[in-house]
Amino acid sequence: MPGIDMLFNQWNDSTPGAQFGNVRSVKELASAANQTGRQRKLSETYGGSGWELTFEEMKRNGDWEYALGVNLMNQHLTYFSFAGARKYDYPPSFDYHEPWWDKYKYINDHFARLSLALSAGRQVNDILVLEPTTTAWMYDSYAKRNARNAEIGQSFQSFITRLEKNQVEYDLGSENIIKDRGLVKNGSFVVGQCKYSTVVIPPLMENLDKETFRLIERFVEQGGRLIAFSSPSLVDGSENEELKQFVQKSGDRIIHADALTPDVISNYFLSDNISFNGFGDKNLYHHRRVLSDGQMLFLTNSSLNESLKGSVKSAGAEAVELNTITGEISGYPFKKDGKYINIDIELPPAGSFLVFIPEKETGIQVQPAPPAVKETVTASSPMQIIPDKENAMAIEFCDLLTGGDLKKDLHTYDAADIVYKSHGFRNGNPWNHSVQFKTNIVDRDTFGITSSFTVSYNFIVRGKFDYSSFKAAVERPWLWNVSVNGQEVIPEENLWWLDREIKVFRIGNLVKEGINTITLKAIPFKVGAEIEPVYITGDFSVKPADKGWVIEPPVSTLMKGSWKDQGLPFYSWGVTYSAEYSISNTGDSYVVQLGEWKGTVAGVKVNGQSASIIAFPTYELDITGLIKPGVNKVEVQVTGSLKNLMGPHFNNPAPGLASPWLFRNVKNYPAGKDYQLLDYGLMEEFELWRFRQ
Repeated sequence: MPGIDMLFNQWNDSTPGAQFGNVRSVKELASAANQTGRQRKLSETYGGSGWELTFEEMKRNGDWEYALGVNLMNQHLTYFSFAGARKYDYPPSFDYHEPWWDKYKYINDHFARLSLALSAGRQVNDILVLEPTTTAWMYDSYAKRNARNAEIGQSFQSFITRLEKNQVEYDLGSENIIKDRGLVKNGSFVVGQCKYSTVVIPPLMENLDKETFRLIERFVEQGGRLIAFSSPSLVDGSENEELKQFVQKSGDRIIHADALTPDVISNYFLSDNISFNGFGDKNLYHHRRVLSDGQMLFLTNSSLNESLKGSVKSAGAEAVELNTITGEISGYPFKKDGKYINIDIELPPAGSFLVFIPEKETGIQVQPAPPAVKETVTASSPMQIIPDKENAMAIEFCDLLTGGDLKKDLHTYDAADIVYKSHGFRNGNPWNHSVQFKTNIVDRDTFGITSSFTVSYNFIVRGKFDYSSFKAAVERPWLWNVSVNGQEVIPEENLWWLDREIKVFRIGNLVKEGINTITLKAIPFKVGAEIEPVYITGDFSVKPADKGWVIEPPVSTLMKGSWKDQGLPFYSWGVTYSAEYSISNTGDSYVVQLGEWKGTVAGVKVNGQSASIIAFPTYELDITGLIKPGVNKVEVQVTGSLKNLMGPHFNNPAPGLASPWLFRNVKNYPAGKDYQLLDYGLMEEFELWRFRQ
């Protein structure tokens, strides 16, 4: 099963070094799979995108690569445990650690349905675009960078991205695959299981492999069409007069073009089987598959900000929408035009559309359009806002005592490195920079009683209030003697927090106003004793200080707006917003609509019963089936992310990329206001809309 890797959440469709947005990478996968008859095309997806990755971003990125040919996703990655250095290893984690884990089935079902649909039939492309790989190799060197290499890569990237955004259906031609699987038959250029009537030489192509050249000669002689955007003169890296003369020919069979203009695309690249109108040269991507009884068409809008509106014309009898979010199948409105149908389509940001276009009518009925006139239902109660879990605060700086030397206000990464180096690990914490061979690291765990060290975490409580809910969450407490303000404590039996290796200590009776200290002593040093943040949880608020944060009394009433501005800067889980509505006419339709909001996903309940999820534009959900006469309670649960709790918090890391190195190199203990944190929450109240029947 051929596969690729799509990392990070930094969309870029203009440079060849990008991940999401890099057309070439996914088209190479799809083309090689088409040519070798491989039905499934795998992508390892989302690695290093950061804890803050939202469902909307997952959908936009995943839909884009599915439109280009992927049909099986392997989400990167799942931590068995994120204790120690593991939590920094290219998050997110697709597992129970995530605040949104109980909702993940919603989007995963979308990709499961899409995987099935885009594995059916075959993608049939009639155009082969040669890749200038051997040309680029001529300019590649480890000794000295050649700007020509990057110029060729950028030119090719721009060329095929323009084809893609103009809905051109094509495969890429690798000369290495052509060498093994290429032939010419009945005027078609054949590569494995695919045949093409048009071959394209892209801009800046200087070299052809000898076998590719001979096949192209034969192809043109048999009536195939060659479109040349450059005139290669080298065969296998050497000047070749025969190739020069061949490429310089022109006519119906060899067409020379200077640029990929709209006229060139219209005249030579568009399919007679399908056409797209009104979408423009923007962010629409599509994938079409031919089945025994019709066509499967998938379209996606890769923009997170702009809607797309246009129409598709295709041969077929009717249109059947396959809703990948709900699993529902229904007729879709169309206009008949002889043997063709026209479908009007509007895609919101990150929106997608899957439609089956059968050769014969199926009898599946088109659903009537919903009522167009709406009105806002006024709530009969004020909106209540309640966090689903206790608050939390991460303590990422500590004081370290080792070998009689006390170092204060160290970032935990630096503290761990000092300890490991002092115990013979030359490069510091081995779990940060090594892959263990068999048991070669744990075999060094033979340290004696004199190898102890002490690490202390300080936190300040300001104000006298009820401390009884306070708990400390400490990783792998079996490695330490743990004390709070000088008194030894033991973890609660069978109780863990966030990760099964983070245990819970009830410390409310030991907390005092002012400075509090949690002390961890390793006696002796253990190879697994990584110094990591300690977390305080409970009923309190967290406010910025000159060094980090202080704990203050809890906020009595939360308001709409950002959680981090209301004493919840590290809070990562759900906050539920609820209101009551008096409903008299249950014959109408009712929709929950979110205005401005920030979160990874939102869940909706009506009268205590789960309705569904809101994750993508247009951020609305039909709840008609759950509305009853009388008072109805509508709840919207906005879920945050582990970004605010786990980081990275320092050195202003670029959004959408989380590598181990971004959690390091913190030079001093910054003020709370200097932590990089995200806004989460409803910025304005949700609305309930009534559509009159």
